Amino acid sequence: MKERIMKSLVFSLCCCLIGVLQMYWFLPDGVSCIDGKSGIIDSILIFMPLQFLLVFIIYNFIKSNIKIYLIAFFLCLFWFFVNKNEFVNRHACWSTFSKSDILYYSFIESIIPIITCLLVIILSYNFYTLRNKK
Repeated sequence: MKERIMKSLVFSLCCCLIGVLQMYWFLPDGVSCIDGKSGIIDSILIFMPLQFLLVFIIYNFIKSNIKIYLIAFFLCLFWFFVNKNEFVNRHACWSTFSKSDILYYSFIESIIPIITCLLVIILSYNFYTLRNKK
């Protein structure tokens, strides 16, 4: 039990670090139009603890082999939500974007960072589990 919790803590922390890289990779230039001074650190401190907690819960309560794919699906949706939110707060609010434009530009700019970071997570997890089965 203690070992499983420790593994889930380490895995959640790794997902958060990769999530920070994904946010930094996507993040549009500029400060937030909400207060005119918020930067990337403020966004990371808001979203990454939530991601950490949710990945930790999924990792602990899903017992099947598909948990990594459920986590990847969750992270894909979560990161897209975060990217869209940051795009709205840092770029779209200073200009005129329709809702469909916001979704389009957020999606186009998010594809490469999200796919790359998810591949790193999935491949690392699979490598780790295969290595520990021997």
